[in-house]
Amino acid sequence: MVILLTKENEKLTQCAIHPVSIAEADSLHRVKPVTLFNHMQELAASSIEKYNIKFGWSELLKHGYAWFLIRYRIEFDSFPTDVSEIKVLTESRGCKRMNAYRDFEVFDNKTDSRILRGTSSWFIVDIENKSVVNIQKEFPEFMEFNEREDDLKLQKLKSLDRVDFEKIFHVRYDDLDINNHVNNTVYINWALEALDYEFRTSNNLKNLDIYFKHEVKYGEDVISQVKIDKEANTTEHVIKCASTGEELCLLRAEFVKI
Repeated sequence: MVILLTKENEKLTQCAIHPVSIAEADSLHRVKPVTLFNHMQELAASSIEKYNIKFGWSELLKHGYAWFLIRYRIEFDSFPTDVSEIKVLTESRGCKRMNAYRDFEVFDNKTDSRILRGTSSWFIVDIENKSVVNIQKEFPEFMEFNEREDDLKLQKLKSLDRVDFEKIFHVRYDDLDINNHVNNTVYINWALEALDYEFRTSNNLKNLDIYFKHEVKYGEDVISQVKIDKEANTTEHVIKCASTGEELCLLRAEFVKI
């Protein structure tokens, strides 16, 4: 999967360059995963407006709709240290029934080495009744999704059959985004925070699959649970609402030892 910035697909693609601050890197000088996802999400928002202003975040809100990120598949090529600047690319791939698809690539802008490639699926949701819109039916002008041979595949995730560790987090005001919902990257933080310091500093992320199932409200407590397979060096995660037990997010990560 490669995103090409050409004249023919300029309405579907966009590129942005961001410096990496000290606060956006960890103790091993690696760019924090959440930093990457924040910039990817930001570029997705500006790119959809470039494709068609009608589907921009602000314009949809005027009509009672909002975009919701549902799934991610991320494959890391490397996790280089001392990255001072990243280049983020995205491409709108169109829609199929309820789902709109979007691809990403992220590079170390100084060396041009690729950090990751990823694909994602999104819903348009009616805010008032919480129903998912059939994009293909309600917005026929939205480009139809056409599969390519080298597409990444979104993976199905399942609930945990055991829990090795868990942590409780309180939903803070600063966890909320412009839609007054917990930002997607916060769920990723909650999941990875269930892993201890030794594991995080001795492993790099290799692949990441995420399924965002439900939103959680301000002031709630959430439980981040993890199952660790030491042999395969993989982890499975679930984020639950502490008061109801409802599953909010599922995540599976593959790691490679440093």
